[in-house]
Amino acid sequence: MSVQIRVQGDAVRVSSSEALPDRMPYLVALVEVAGGLLHWDPTEHIVLPDADVDDLHAATGWLAEIYGQDVADAVGQGADATLPLGHGDPAIVDAVLRFGHLAWARAWWPAGARFPALDPALLAAEAAVTAHDVEHLLDDDRAIERALADAADAPSALAALPPAFAAEAERLLSTLTDLSEDYGVALESAEPVAVREDWALAASGVHDVREGVEIASGRATVRWSDVPAQTVDAEAEARWVIRQRAGAAVLRVEAAAVDSPLASRSLIARFGPAELGVEVVLRRETTLFQGEAEVPASALFLPSAEHTLWVRDPVLSPEDDGASDPHDARERVLSFAATRLLSPAASLAERTAGARR
Repeated sequence: MSVQIRVQGDAVRVSSSEALPDRMPYLVALVEVAGGLLHWDPTEHIVLPDADVDDLHAATGWLAEIYGQDVADAVGQGADATLPLGHGDPAIVDAVLRFGHLAWARAWWPAGARFPALDPALLAAEAAVTAHDVEHLLDDDRAIERALADAADAPSALAALPPAFAAEAERLLSTLTDLSEDYGVALESAEPVAVREDWALAASGVHDVREGVEIASGRATVRWSDVPAQTVDAEAEARWVIRQRAGAAVLRVEAAAVDSPLASRSLIARFGPAELGVEVVLRRETTLFQGEAEVPASALFLPSAEHTLWVRDPVLSPEDDGASDPHDARERVLSFAATRLLSPAASLAERTAGARR
């Protein structure tokens, strides 16, 4: 196995492959390090991450720690090269991969009927502790303080874990507490709460409203990059139906909601082409995102190919680029998540979610 060094103007790419594929955003884990980015596909078993370097001086230290001194020296020469796989610091490489995975899990974990949502407080606690292990690599002088502030409510989440995880939770809390004292960031006091039994999806399906005469109906995939993490069931489709009701055509849209503290309270659904101007505000009501809106008569005569539905958070996706999630890419993430729920090497947040299934 070799390492490829490719110079691209003022930037340098370090990779174990000749050319990096274009990846969907949910197939990228990344860590912002001084002078560059480390990134990789979290669903693949990798030995080393890839790197994009834009400030060689700032990146000099971690290049050696990740790839070994020979690779770091070759990068410093500013020319394309191919070298044997380097020997960096295994502990640092492992910490970088864990830190990037935790950030990926918070952003892209496919919560739904099969995959319980991950507790953000547990993720934040693990991220804060892991960030400390790689602090000297990061492109943020206050990375630990920010991570600890994000984990301020972790003590209560750790106290609420089942007995099987109590010892691990106690160790994590002890480390987190020591860090908070060292960095002057206050944590909230632990307040034990009842363990939630239905942590994953709160509904097994969507509610069917039958008022009026059904004119048309359909389903649509919700693109993962269009909604916040752990908001809509990652495997379920949104459903729409147009009914004739009291002399008007009414569009109803529903999408199964995930029970997670990270979930949004509302989304937007657009039916048909943009020029039709039909949008529905979807409010979260316990088990569903749902909403209704009257549609113009022209909506009833749309060709079937234009019976489209685009569900999104307008902050994340202000414009429709017409792209779709490749089925195989989504399946890779779902298969990967299934293994994480059962893996002893997975994060505490993932393992406790697996225990709640």
